[in-house]
Amino acid sequence: MKKLLPAAVAAAFTAAAFLPLEADAKTLRMGLLVSNKSLAYKAAEKLAEHVKEKTGGEYTIKLFPSQQLGSGKEMMQMLKLGTLDLYQGTNAQPAYFKEGRNFGATAAPYTFRNQEEFLKFLDSPLFAEMVAQLGAGGVRWVGYMGARSPRAITTANTPVRSPADMKGLKMRIPGSPPFVAFFKALGAVPTPMPFSEFFTAAKTGLVEGQDNGIEVVYPRGLYSVQKYFSKTDHALGAWMAFVGEKKWQSWPDSLKKAVSEGMKAAAAYSDAELKKSMDAAFKGVKEKGMTVLEVDKKPFIEVAGKVWKGLDGTSWDKGFMDRVQKQLAEYRK
Repeated sequence: MKKLLPAAVAAAFTAAAFLPLEADAKTLRMGLLVSNKSLAYKAAEKLAEHVKEKTGGEYTIKLFPSQQLGSGKEMMQMLKLGTLDLYQGTNAQPAYFKEGRNFGATAAPYTFRNQEEFLKFLDSPLFAEMVAQLGAGGVRWVGYMGARSPRAITTANTPVRSPADMKGLKMRIPGSPPFVAFFKALGAVPTPMPFSEFFTAAKTGLVEGQDNGIEVVYPRGLYSVQKYFSKTDHALGAWMAFVGEKKWQSWPDSLKKAVSEGMKAAAAYSDAELKKSMDAAFKGVKEKGMTVLEVDKKPFIEVAGKVWKGLDGTSWDKGFMDRVQKQLAEYRK
């Protein structure tokens, strides 16, 4: 009996050791850029709820907001490596990879005139071509998760109403070449840095302003270091979900269906809430003392058009922006 007891205990521990692994295999980790206060996070919660319900609890999605698992670039790379299940990012981020560099054109300043034509573009043959190229590189575009608020310019001391007001301003921007080129063309001094470093940089005077939509400015409290919000609406975009191609192929059809349908549920919720969320955010920043400025976009758009030509063949395939604009011209007739 004494000999059997240790063996039985050892067997029990061995069996127990496999239980967490089995449970973990059915918990999908999803990395997010945004905080848990954002509308995009709430949309991701809708996705998680849908997947849990439709798979009868067999699969759950655990959310990791605020770049807990790494930067956007790092999380996109994790998808390729198979160390992350899902990632909620922006339409610009496939451009981290050569197979997705044409996505950079969708994030270039003033590619789209309004959100409606951006959404139409997502249903175009040209976008399907972009998705196929990205998938061939190991990352699958799973779906659209909701529109983003238009990007704007915020500053600490200088009200921006025209390109001339941008001269010499030190601006924190994302490191994508289209944004660097655009702000240089405006006469600003672009300073690429992670968003997590912005507050320190603003307080120490390293930068005076930044560009983000109201969906970031209000919940992240940028009004504490920024006085002016200029509604340039210089870039439109969306939240999107991505998964590693090998990971996707390993999933059962029931999970693929639940995730795909969950994307639609998340997007419907997010888009229905976006206007209310933006209205509340604008009210909130004004109450905090921020001045919101209307802007004549035409001179900014003219600058952007010149920037596109300089990026052709480097930030996206040569002639690709012309193809995008040709497609959009069809929508504008």
